[in-house]
Amino acid sequence: MEISPFQYIISNKKFDFPMSNGEIFYHNNFTIQTHISNKKNLVCKEDIIFFGECFDFENTKLSNSEIVDSLIHLSLDQKIEKINKLTGFFIFILFENEKPYLFNDAAGQLETYIYHQNDELYISAQPNFIISTDKEKGIHYENIPSYIIEKKINIFSKTPFKYINKLIPNFYYDVENKKYVRYYPTASLPILDDETVAKEALSVLESSIESIAYRKKIALAVTAGWDSRILFAASLKNADRVNYFVLNHNTEDGKQDVKIAEEIVNSFSRELKIIDYDLSNIELAENTKPIIWKDELKGHKMSTLMNIHFPGRYLINGNISEVARNFYDPLPSNLSLSDICFILGLKDGEYEKNAIKEWKTTITHNIHLLDYIYWEHKMPNWAGASKSISNVQNIVISPFNNRYLLNVLLSTKRKNRDKFYHKIYKLILKNVDQKLSEIPINPTKKHHQIATMKKLGIYPFYRILFFKMRKLKF
Repeated sequence: MEISPFQYIISNKKFDFPMSNGEIFYHNNFTIQTHISNKKNLVCKEDIIFFGECFDFENTKLSNSEIVDSLIHLSLDQKIEKINKLTGFFIFILFENEKPYLFNDAAGQLETYIYHQNDELYISAQPNFIISTDKEKGIHYENIPSYIIEKKINIFSKTPFKYINKLIPNFYYDVENKKYVRYYPTASLPILDDETVAKEALSVLESSIESIAYRKKIALAVTAGWDSRILFAASLKNADRVNYFVLNHNTEDGKQDVKIAEEIVNSFSRELKIIDYDLSNIELAENTKPIIWKDELKGHKMSTLMNIHFPGRYLINGNISEVARNFYDPLPSNLSLSDICFILGLKDGEYEKNAIKEWKTTITHNIHLLDYIYWEHKMPNWAGASKSISNVQNIVISPFNNRYLLNVLLSTKRKNRDKFYHKIYKLILKNVDQKLSEIPINPTKKHHQIATMKKLGIYPFYRILFFKMRKLKF
């Protein structure tokens, strides 16, 4: 079996024979195997095991190893507070009084699957590696619908495998007690004024990009949307280390992306690389197919395309920003288990509803239910799975993947972070340069239709009606 870049398997059992391209390390009674290219991404020191890529916006020149050094000998609570301010994708195993606790990044972008039965513990980026140690570990639930197995669907932390769970955002795993513990949010978020939120969010993003650019040059996609424009604004202080590009998708929306991207980049006298592409012409190397559970051909081809144009660079995207953009709004205020099944694209069955019900017992009213759903289901199980594919060839980072930053952005009135008319993001753009707020955001036919419905006051009624009729698209 072959292991690929940014894949890993960790166990309390020894495995003495490395996989193809793998390397084995030992620390605090754990065996860790990673790809040979990831030596700088694995840091094992005293009471910490770290794997991934992380950046400290408060100390922008620190390496992965130096960030780990800054955590050593802090209390568990102090370590958590520090990890909450890190950007990137990663896992930490922290030891407190010799007891291990497993944490992941803010939005689960380094996938983390856990098998823990009897005295056997396996932690891996892919369930395939866990199951390879014993096929019995891959048994499915008895009452599971066949489409869940076929489509490899996780429902929050519940995978189709009876003995394997996924560590989703805002939880840690208590190894000794075999328990998943919610540790965020611990209290209701404050409502801060818009200017305070805009300034702090911009500061965190600017410093995060500075930290990323300090290690390696970066490539940043510019489109007609909100997220890429916010990142463009935050990148301007480090623009000499950034390559700006836009993918010329062969669609009407794609044409708008190119047009708006050119207007944005030209306004600041930067260069824009327009990438014309045809995925049908991209061939994948037959002898280097990585082992990925939720595999997807298009993702591999897009990664190959990016590697052709930007080899050796960090790729920056705006994923995770959606958590603070009220992505599902507006919907009815009281959502049933069946309603949530529809939002998640699931059938209305007992297996699905029980999985959602189990997750709902963990939540509080500290943040909105729809924010919880997007953050803890969509982000790890869509964006995280996507990064498992792309990171085999490219290192893809979202500067928004920072729990402290998301906390700040969520500490606002919901109406001020509308996904189409985000007042906080608009304020960020104005604070950088008025020009950025004047160039239209997503000037598509759909956007104009929604704008018209909002002006007429009928958009919420349209959403709720189509939701109840189960015709709304998510």
